[in-house]
Amino acid sequence: MDKSAVVIVILAIAIGVVTAGLALTLVTLDFPIDDQETYKVTYELNGGTSTEEYPSTYTPGDRLIIPVPMLDSADLIFQGWYLDEDFTDYFDGDTTGMRGDIKLYACWADNLAGLSMTFAKDGYCNNGINSYTIGGSLTCTYLYLDMDKQSYYIRNDDVTVKTYTYFGKTDTLEESNQYWAGESERTYEYLGQETISTVDGDILCDVSLFTYPNGSTETHWSDANGWKTYKMEVYYKTATWFDSYEYKLTLTYSTSDRVEIADDVKIDVYTGYGITVTGTKDSYSLGETIVLTASTEDGISFKGWYDGNFDLLSTSTTLKMTVAGYTSIYAMNTDSIDITFASDTEVDLDASFGISGGTYEIMNADTAETVTAESTYTFSDGGMYVLKSIDDRGSKSYYVAKVTGDVDRTFTWKYNGLTYTVTMGIDYDDYLYAKNLYSVSERQQSTAKNHAHDKTFVNLALSDERMAPYMEELVDKMLEAYGQRNISESALLNYALTFTQYIEYQSDLDYMGTEEYWKFPLETLFDQGGDCEDTSILFCAIALEMKSDLNMKYKVAMLLLPEHMAGTVMMSDDKEWSYCETTTTDFKVGEIPPGMKRYASDSRYYTIVEVP
Repeated sequence: MDKSAVVIVILAIAIGVVTAGLALTLVTLDFPIDDQETYKVTYELNGGTSTEEYPSTYTPGDRLIIPVPMLDSADLIFQGWYLDEDFTDYFDGDTTGMRGDIKLYACWADNLAGLSMTFAKDGYCNNGINSYTIGGSLTCTYLYLDMDKQSYYIRNDDVTVKTYTYFGKTDTLEESNQYWAGESERTYEYLGQETISTVDGDILCDVSLFTYPNGSTETHWSDANGWKTYKMEVYYKTATWFDSYEYKLTLTYSTSDRVEIADDVKIDVYTGYGITVTGTKDSYSLGETIVLTASTEDGISFKGWYDGNFDLLSTSTTLKMTVAGYTSIYAMNTDSIDITFASDTEVDLDASFGISGGTYEIMNADTAETVTAESTYTFSDGGMYVLKSIDDRGSKSYYVAKVTGDVDRTFTWKYNGLTYTVTMGIDYDDYLYAKNLYSVSERQQSTAKNHAHDKTFVNLALSDERMAPYMEELVDKMLEAYGQRNISESALLNYALTFTQYIEYQSDLDYMGTEEYWKFPLETLFDQGGDCEDTSILFCAIALEMKSDLNMKYKVAMLLLPEHMAGTVMMSDDKEWSYCETTTTDFKVGEIPPGMKRYASDSRYYTIVEVP
């Protein structure tokens, strides 16, 4: 008797009892139902083989654990089990809600390991005066497929070219990283299928939408197997009553190549100062599990394991991971500086780090300039340096060294058809002093109406005993380079403005790692770069130092605008403030970029913060 028959019988009995006027008592009857029945499972391996036993039956609600079949072909990999021979209905092992006998079809897909796909970038970021277009390329190389993760290990080689709409400047950023494709924090939505044109012809693609915690989205057009992507669109937008931010990037498949993925994989493990790592080998096999253990000397604390991009892998002293391709791993201590050297002094690196026969790769952390050295080296400039070494036993180490002393910075700019050059030395400790004077949170625009905190970025540049001498030296050299001190206010301010316009534009997010980071002028001079806030602050400091030096009467202020800052001055014979754009050479004092005219002409949008 099936379940529906049981229900009918119970209802019939109940109706009869009620009709007879008798008291009704409901009882629960334990009749067998379909959920307790079993059904057959058969398999179509499509050329695959297996020596393991497969489940031959299931009861609805079971989760079937099915061994992975094998195929005598390196070009194909097992993609998964499907409930239909057209491979449209994927079976994840869960039989909840299923009824009847089923047949599972093994799907074999191209092995993408070694496939390298390059995408052309085309996009924009609309962010007021900071707007830019996007070019460049992204190359994704499939290194290894982990069936347990159901994910490829992928290396991205990313080149982003930003061309700023109003600044007339181009910035190129390059980075590489490796990751498991399926481990991103995002939600998934299937949007259906669409045929798109590619360099390989028209391809029917599954369209998927991924949404990230910050609200940004990625739309992917991928082949039916879901691994090979032909097109991506990234989009993010926010808005307030006075401003908006919109980012859109399209990545279109352009070329592909095959690279050899070696079975023997080398893992470079670098140990930080005072750390020893066990478990390393000369080479590993793809898919092998690597277990590394770190131990520390007395007085040294372990910070964690980091990958080649210095992203944290684990804080445990034992690291367990799957070998999926070449990578670098760093076992780091908690010290920000391992050792200190003096500039212009020959250093015995082997003796300093307690190794022998060392070969060193030395990178200036501030400029990314890299050199190689054997055992001894002389640091010509102060700064922070990263040293990677290989000793005569093949052991690899990683050190951070601070070098004290001056760093030369040279500035070249053009004004009225002439080229000017100024060189000044900046003591590295003075730079660190300025860098550490305020926290990141203190380097944001003040919410106080009087903007007292904002003014300190200019005031301290002119009054602090460690920073003020640099402004005095800079202005003295700028005036000396100009060749005369009998100069009008207009010419002087345009001369100063042009100097700041030739400072390299560097966005806070790309170079400082945060959305907003105001710099003291000494930091901007040391970095030889900054964004609109940094160059505006520098301009105000230079203009005020020149005013004092030449006994001028003009006024100076920071002009706060939506997502932008500029300088502004009031000539001694004028009653109006004149806009000063510090980020591009196209504008003189009083000239306003088209994108800012709406805001700079309406007092609802701007705030004038006079300094000092």
